[in-house]
Amino acid sequence: MVFRSFAVLFLFTSNAFASDWTIVPDRSQLTFEGTQAGTSFQGSFADFSTAITLDPTNLENSSISVEIVTASATSGSAERDGALPGADWFDVATHPTASFVSSFVTKTDAGYAAEGALTIKGTTHPVTLPFSLDIDGDEATAAGSLTIDRNDYGIGAGPLSPMVGTEVAISFDLVATR
Repeated sequence: MVFRSFAVLFLFTSNAFASDWTIVPDRSQLTFEGTQAGTSFQGSFADFSTAITLDPTNLENSSISVEIVTASATSGSAERDGALPGADWFDVATHPTASFVSSFVTKTDAGYAAEGALTIKGTTHPVTLPFSLDIDGDEATAAGSLTIDRNDYGIGAGPLSPMVGTEVAISFDLVATR
């Protein structure tokens, strides 16, 4: 059972002024990838929301926040999916959401990076989320990923923990409009 929290960070850009961007849920995805018993598996979060403001000419006024409903995690395995909501994994009864909140956004040689705080299961750590961004009129696409250590967030502390890889890749591919 691997859980990927999200570090879904999406930035969308306007050439002249800060813009608020609204995610298009049916065209966006937040996924995770891990290993169990040495075999890779993929999963996704079906329910997440964002608040994105981005001005590429004034990045200091940009902000990104993402809230993920942890109970919406699925991986295609009934056994794994049944364990994910439990106390050993996401503990959705106590921690129904995970979140990412940016501190700042920077332009990089490869695109952009959002520095911020990722909170999963009540534990917060700083993360850097690199991403690409493409703006076409009033529509933007952004994609990125980062890898976390699930143990840093207390995910997978139960007896099956040794069977699950510690690294979890969290990726997003988003479409947003302004």
